[in-house]
Amino acid sequence: MEKAVIHRPVRYSEVAGLMSRPTFAKYYRKVAGTIYLHRDQADDPDLVAEALLMRCPHGMLRGFAALSNMGFTLNLDGWRPIISIPRTSPAIRAHRGAILRLVEEDVHMINGRRTVTAVQAVVDILARPDSWGRYRDGARIEEQVAVLDHLVRQKLDLFGRLRKDPRTAGISALVNPLAESRPESIVRVRLHRAGFKEWKPQIRVRGREGFYFVDLGDPILKVGIEYQGAHHFDREARARDAQRANDLRWAGWSILEVTSTILNSEAEWRKVLARVGEEVSLARQQRTSRIA
Repeated sequence: MEKAVIHRPVRYSEVAGLMSRPTFAKYYRKVAGTIYLHRDQADDPDLVAEALLMRCPHGMLRGFAALSNMGFTLNLDGWRPIISIPRTSPAIRAHRGAILRLVEEDVHMINGRRTVTAVQAVVDILARPDSWGRYRDGARIEEQVAVLDHLVRQKLDLFGRLRKDPRTAGISALVNPLAESRPESIVRVRLHRAGFKEWKPQIRVRGREGFYFVDLGDPILKVGIEYQGAHHFDREARARDAQRANDLRWAGWSILEVTSTILNSEAEWRKVLARVGEEVSLARQQRTSRIA
């Protein structure tokens, strides 16, 4: 029977008086060297990062681990913690996370831990899709933008620094701190890459019953997309959505709905994209006739 749960990285020598080595081996999982975590916490990325630094006291937090240490919340689960040690150091094997031999970056002490800058941390996650852990779509630009949208929404000054740095200037052109959810970010990037580059997030629209914010849309042509998550499908939510849709139509907007099923199906997304093209074309024709 397990006699103690240590809620932090630990060496067996610290708990030898509490349990036998076989008991320790049963309940604790190796992270690196002689550093272990309890099996219930062995997949906690922040604790794994702490364990890696315990193994390499002069290591530096990189990527998601650095961002988490800075206080950013991350909108994905199962990210893989990475630390770096000087390139000239001997290789060290990690059973969880990764210890990389890299060129030393400028050191910033944050919460008592050696950490790269926020911009360098972003460069790390863009360069290493394997750091996204179970979230294997990290190599896709739409997923990268969704994460960056979430980061710059928390600290707007990061947005400016990403745009100025040549390593991140390209992707930051797609980033928008007004985006409010991962699906919204994904839809925006897909539309942008399909040629709908004037679409903006969170457009304020005045209706008969008050003001609304359209998730994504063209403010000139008044064509928009709303993402409908699971919380939109109970009876009360559908009633509110119907009232909202009527009000937006009254204001001259044409709104298309997108769900997670559509986002996860290439065929269904192509249908939505075709509908967007039709609605945009019609709106342009109507606008031209009014001007004429």
